[in-house]
Amino acid sequence: MAIKDLSIEYAHIYTNNRISAEHQLSVRVLGSLKRRYEEEGKSMSLVVMVDDYSFPDPTFNYDEFSAWLESEGLKPDLLIRESQLIPVCDDVLKLVKKRSLRTQLEDYIRSKKYPCSLFIAAWYLVRLGKLSHPQFDEKLVAKKLLNILPESFKPFEDKGLEIIAATKLVAPAEVVSYEFLPGRLVA
Repeated sequence: MAIKDLSIEYAHIYTNNRISAEHQLSVRVLGSLKRRYEEEGKSMSLVVMVDDYSFPDPTFNYDEFSAWLESEGLKPDLLIRESQLIPVCDDVLKLVKKRSLRTQLEDYIRSKKYPCSLFIAAWYLVRLGKLSHPQFDEKLVAKKLLNILPESFKPFEDKGLEIIAATKLVAPAEVVSYEFLPGRLVA
């Protein structure tokens, strides 16, 4: 199996949102980065996460969103729903070596629901090939991750990286990078 140089996540969307200036900016940023990486001869997989868990909305039109991405010339290799990662979140939880962190996450899940940070850790470990998911083709696994996300996501991303580090599967600072987009309130 040939591992990609880079897995790029872009156009993250909640099902209670519609395509906005934020998503258009994400696509523009990806377009320029993709051209640069292609010129450098880097292999890439393009992935999109649709958050159908935090603010579920059954009226979200996946086909329309996918068609828009394709019309922008940036069709993802995979579009995955966050809720599909729950089994991987459970796997990540079992791998967290830091007992206090694992207890904190388990308490949060019992009292509320799965936290964004745990989904982040699961998603990144799948993209790096450290954990598997039936929807994620192993041809999309990459050595490094680049995430094009709103800067308001940074606190959740930091916590997700802390969880990844606590699994001891990979040193996230060495393999995860970001292009943070300005603005946006969380959800």
